Amino acid sequence: MTEIGAEIVLRSPALLASAPPASNQLDTLRFIPGNTVRGILARRFLDQGHEPESPELRRLFVSGEVRYGFAYAEGAEVLPLSARSCKYDSGFRVEKGHGIVDLLLPGAGDPGCPVCHHSLDYFQGFWLPAEGRDVAVKTRLVTRTAIDPQRGTARAGQLYSQRVLAEGQTFLSKIEAPDDLAPLLSEMLQEGFRAVLGTGGSRGQGWAEVRLDQRERRSPERAKDRYERFSEKAGKSVLAVTLLSDGLFRDDYLRESSAPALRDLVPLGIDPEDWMPQPSRAFMDLRQIFGFDGVPIRLPRPSRVAVAAGSAFLFEAKDGREPRVPDGAGAGWIGDSNGEGYGRAVLWHPFHLGPEGDLP
Repeated sequence: MTEIGAEIVLRSPALLASAPPASNQLDTLRFIPGNTVRGILARRFLDQGHEPESPELRRLFVSGEVRYGFAYAEGAEVLPLSARSCKYDSGFRVEKGHGIVDLLLPGAGDPGCPVCHHSLDYFQGFWLPAEGRDVAVKTRLVTRTAIDPQRGTARAGQLYSQRVLAEGQTFLSKIEAPDDLAPLLSEMLQEGFRAVLGTGGSRGQGWAEVRLDQRERRSPERAKDRYERFSEKAGKSVLAVTLLSDGLFRDDYLRESSAPALRDLVPLGIDPEDWMPQPSRAFMDLRQIFGFDGVPIRLPRPSRVAVAAGSAFLFEAKDGREPRVPDGAGAGWIGDSNGEGYGRAVLWHPFHLGPEGDLP
């Protein structure tokens, strides 16, 4: 597999609805979903003259062989939901805050702010691991009126508002493709092109420039090295699982599940027999996933429950077993709909060892 970076620069406000319309205000997602990234590239592929029935199109956009990752602002990651910060002076120390602590490992408890000893509060959003700072996704409120289709004028009493992603922001997506398909995607992105994403394109919303992201990427640390540090800090063998994107999971009866099971971690190199079946600690949230099929169906998809990005789970090893630690970086895809960017996960995320080292 080859990893390709896609850069999406918003040139106008964009609305990627976070929930079905149920009032006179719509709110946007703070990221660009993987299926939206896939749709942008599929449209470009057709515009270049490729036939809809071509085997290349099916392999690139239908078969699930290619995994289109969620695009986050500046290439950030979602902060783990186990993160906490001072209730009165929150934030990373590099940004003059009192620092971030993580509560996933046993014994972390809720000790209070390490600087002023006041209470800790939730600290959610996005962050850049390389720089140790949070990333603010800029939004703004747009007010519009519905148009009467017969009169062509503003419809009485039909004022509504949209919370949209502000223009000028850059979102980065990581795409994983088989080696023989990667050149096709790289060629499309290398040329660069304009695209429309989200809703309201006819009103000037969602216009963006898409091109190849050529930023240098750091080599990931080995999972074995992280596992050893986790075990030393916890005083026993533990398995930490952190979702980098929303995850879709099912139980033994194919019902939607609110947490990954050990069998879901097999693609990451985990042996389910090494670990206790239920997590000993969990910090998680749920999100409703919905959407519409494109032409010619144009019908709503059945909604699903997703485990939110940033959710973290801690498993303990069974007594008397020496767990098998996977080779490589301990990162990959779990659960359903990986082709649309769902289920990106990492084992033993270093954030849980101390987001900012040993705080004073």
